[in-house]
Amino acid sequence: MNGEHSEEEPRKMLPPFRERFQPLLSEPEHETLHPDLYSSLVDGGTDRILQQLKEYNTLRKNLLKDLRGKITIKSFPEGEETVNSRVVASDAGNNGADFRSAFIPLYASVAIATEGWAIIDEPIFKAGEPQIWPDEPRPRDRESLLAAKLQFETTVEAIERWRPKYVIIDGSLLINFWLLPAIFSSTEEYEKDFNSAVTQSIRLLYSCYEMDLPIVGFIKRTRMNDICARLGVPKIRDTVLLDMMLGLGEYTAPIALTNGPIVKAYKRRCLDLGITESDVERILNIHFSYAKTGLTTPFRLEVPEYCLDRLEEIGTIVFLTSEESGVPFAINEADNLTRITTSISNIRTLMMYSKALDLVRNGEMKPEDLNLLALQHGEPWVLRDGDHMKMLSGREK
Repeated sequence: MNGEHSEEEPRKMLPPFRERFQPLLSEPEHETLHPDLYSSLVDGGTDRILQQLKEYNTLRKNLLKDLRGKITIKSFPEGEETVNSRVVASDAGNNGADFRSAFIPLYASVAIATEGWAIIDEPIFKAGEPQIWPDEPRPRDRESLLAAKLQFETTVEAIERWRPKYVIIDGSLLINFWLLPAIFSSTEEYEKDFNSAVTQSIRLLYSCYEMDLPIVGFIKRTRMNDICARLGVPKIRDTVLLDMMLGLGEYTAPIALTNGPIVKAYKRRCLDLGITESDVERILNIHFSYAKTGLTTPFRLEVPEYCLDRLEEIGTIVFLTSEESGVPFAINEADNLTRITTSISNIRTLMMYSKALDLVRNGEMKPEDLNLLALQHGEPWVLRDGDHMKMLSGREK
């Protein structure tokens, strides 16, 4: 009949399974560089980079002699009795895919409670809302923003459930500077999500403040040069210099963050929420320190003013529950539980294709509609391993 088709017709119109999914199941193709370009990028380029690294290394060693006495260094106390204190730790992960039709985010968060080297209860999980973003110009930033919001929410729920003695979150205590809405390029949805994430962050900090519960942000990757800039060498990263200065179990005296645009945005929102100016200062006057908790590079710690006097306590737990990597047990476990890997992201994409094929077979979609699930040109099927939010967590606020 006219306008009708049999169940077999859509099947005949579909390419074979292997042909349709070949890009997903195979390695991406590698382009062949011109030999001269390859030589410039790989051969000569690496030689020049190594020469610059040697000069950079000489510079930091010379600075070490001049700056050693200008940076106050302390040691974490023994504090074995604090190791078994109850700790809530949280983390978030994101790894969305950019299709031709829209960016489809993928993010989640987890919070756990630990005592020493043991997880004491089932974790709390929160998955991001399934959405498509056809018109978001900053999709990865927005995805990271929502992942951070979810982490703050999960942490508050974990605190209410487990009543810990300390809280450690993987990442900064405040939304990152680079996630601020842009004046001319941010959508209304982005600005709404930003304000919502800031509100949840404030809710977490204020809840901890009201309970007099120490909270610390544990930042594994940082590009900051706060200390070096204050000492007149802004082109040296803090960790590059401090890696040679800090011994195992040592940390730098905490320093207050500068009052940048993120802090100002937080203060405005706090006042809108009815938080007094004195309380705002107590929770938003964030201090940072670098600690050598393992055999790798120093990690950055952030604490609000109200619990600055307990930095040593929580730093001792971080140090004594860390292994060679320097990452404390609670954070390491939370990270493992929430890491959205390449495999997970690809599996979700494959599931979308599979279910879309079922819709074609049922006549609810046409074969050409499957192009909605084609990735952008040049976007590899092997999607990002890791998350954009964590790469941002150490940038300027």
